[in-house]
Amino acid sequence: MRFEAGQPKSSICRAWQVISSLYCRLLQLIIFLVISVALSGCSESVKRQLTPTPKFLPGNMNVTVREGAMAVLPCKIRNLGTKKVAWRRLNSDQFLTIGKITWIKQVNMMVEHESQPGDITTWDLLIKNVKANDTGIYECQITSTQEYAYHVQLNVVGPPITNPDIRTSKPAISVIGSTYVDYGEPIKLICNATGGPHIPEEIDWFKDGDKIDAHKYEDIVITKYRSLRSQSMTSELLVDRSTTDHSGTYICRSSQDVIASIKVTVLVADTTNVKRTGSQIHPNHAGVSISSYAKTSLMLSLVVSLLLVRCVL
Repeated sequence: MRFEAGQPKSSICRAWQVISSLYCRLLQLIIFLVISVALSGCSESVKRQLTPTPKFLPGNMNVTVREGAMAVLPCKIRNLGTKKVAWRRLNSDQFLTIGKITWIKQVNMMVEHESQPGDITTWDLLIKNVKANDTGIYECQITSTQEYAYHVQLNVVGPPITNPDIRTSKPAISVIGSTYVDYGEPIKLICNATGGPHIPEEIDWFKDGDKIDAHKYEDIVITKYRSLRSQSMTSELLVDRSTTDHSGTYICRSSQDVIASIKVTVLVADTTNVKRTGSQIHPNHAGVSISSYAKTSLMLSLVVSLLLVRCVL
């Protein structure tokens, strides 16, 4: 832009201010777009760091059982996250199981699921009363955009052998847990019931003769788990924070009318002599390390701040 000699000085200053303002706004817009792209890449990088990759753990990849017995095909995974696990026969488009649900009409197939420390879960495929045509390769896969698969070879040999010990065994039940618990500490009781060739259908819990249900005992959580492999039913009784009201005799009873009991006492200590220790958080392990994207974003933010100050001046 050119200015004639006779133009007032104030007009030239106003024109220069308009041009400077437009230039600063354009520069700010460009830097804002660059920072947005950098922060987007940073968030994706952090998300990848916080989401570990699922991994199959080593197990028996060649299982041989006799015809008529039960086959256990192992599948153990670390860092499964929110993904699902599915079983199928190799080269077959039909799933046998997805998650804990059996997707076919064969009552002799089911998944035995168990959670273990270290973010490890097991998804074993159980095939009861196997036959010769069950022989083949089975695939345990993780439902994901990437391919995660684990193959197990099943071999069935015959003929079947009957086991008279299982047929003649009597129902049994046992309960384990801590008999003395400090006030405020959790209570965990485990009841295991077996019933020969048949798995018990139910386990009930009682406290001092009174049946425990969700309405009367809202602070007591009861879980139940049936194992086809061990022909047993397991129930856990859990109390998160115990009080003196939780002291008493606990009885577990199976549907075959066998019972086991345990007496639990909640101890109340002298609070003046109790020393509490707190957990320490180490800064080096509490967060995620700053990635290269984050460093770049910080540098760009500093540049923007300097440019804004210069534009204002």
